[in-house]
Amino acid sequence: MGKFHREWLAATLGAACVLAAACQSDELLERNGTAGLNGSFEITQAGYPVNWAFFPNPEADSTLRVVFDSNQVVEGSHSLKLVVRPSDKLPALRSSQVAVQPGKKYRFRLSFRNEGCSLKVNRIVQDASGKTVRRQDFIIDTSVSSTDWETFEETLSVAQDEAQVLLVIIIAGSGTVWLDNVNFKEKV
Repeated sequence: MGKFHREWLAATLGAACVLAAACQSDELLERNGTAGLNGSFEITQAGYPVNWAFFPNPEADSTLRVVFDSNQVVEGSHSLKLVVRPSDKLPALRSSQVAVQPGKKYRFRLSFRNEGCSLKVNRIVQDASGKTVRRQDFIIDTSVSSTDWETFEETLSVAQDEAQVLLVIIIAGSGTVWLDNVNFKEKV
């Protein structure tokens, strides 16, 4: 099996693992019910952005280091900088679930920079229980390093049996990823 296939398999398994309840013991998550998605990473608790889960837990595993960067910013006072070291674990983070309404359209935007690693962003749409995946798409899949910010934007139309959306961001290899300006808003 080639390197690409191993990384793809690891990324897919990593995304499934991040979502599975069994893996929650090895993730770090600080919750704040009033912060929403917190996609500019401005609201923090215990040194981490609230409503984002990190796997593996950066306090228990040196594979993933989480930093707030005030020099590389798209929106607000800082961005989220993730420094990844070589490891047999596949680092990832996932957003909180964002409620959506069937029949409506939403605009999703994410700004990122990538240096030295592969970045995959999986958008997952679930039913109201949060346990059944209705659809999922890798909306970003890049290993191209860039010193400039790139912005991904899409419009998502919500089907009748869909009620919430979340993101799983997977980082393969070693390097640095910056994230900022992650937002998900209803189009009017």
